[in-house]
Amino acid sequence: MVQTGTMQKYTKGNLLLIQDRPIRYAMSNVFEIGATWPKAYDRVAVGKNGPYVIACFRAEGEDKSWWYMPHDEYAFLVEGEMRVDYIEPRDELKPGPHPKVSGTDMGHITLRDGSLASLPARVAYRMRAVRKSLVLLQTKDSSWITYAWEKICLKEE
Repeated sequence: MVQTGTMQKYTKGNLLLIQDRPIRYAMSNVFEIGATWPKAYDRVAVGKNGPYVIACFRAEGEDKSWWYMPHDEYAFLVEGEMRVDYIEPRDELKPGPHPKVSGTDMGHITLRDGSLASLPARVAYRMRAVRKSLVLLQTKDSSWITYAWEKICLKEE
């Protein structure tokens, strides 16, 4: 059965076991994370397969960080509207968040419900949303991913 939701109206998710191997596959309710997670832009893991991670976050206001990764990432806007600005860095950067990035402005993309954006390798990006929005991010495991399986999958109502 297909269920839809929003951050304002959702049915609480639960742990969904696939092939009785919860250590490998779990699904949580991304709408609940978007609605209740205390920090905007905090990348919360909702799925993991080896080094690959699907994270979700609430975009609200401007992310204070410019992000730079050595691999491609993809952002899927589930709900709301968000702008992504791109810069080709002048200097080599370490992976992860940066307070400032200097380089060549590469423009921006505006995402609306159902839009997908490429976040290319070795290009810095920053996100901003004028209203509360929900994003899924396909990326690789890193220290910037929040793992909170106990909070998002196993808590009681």
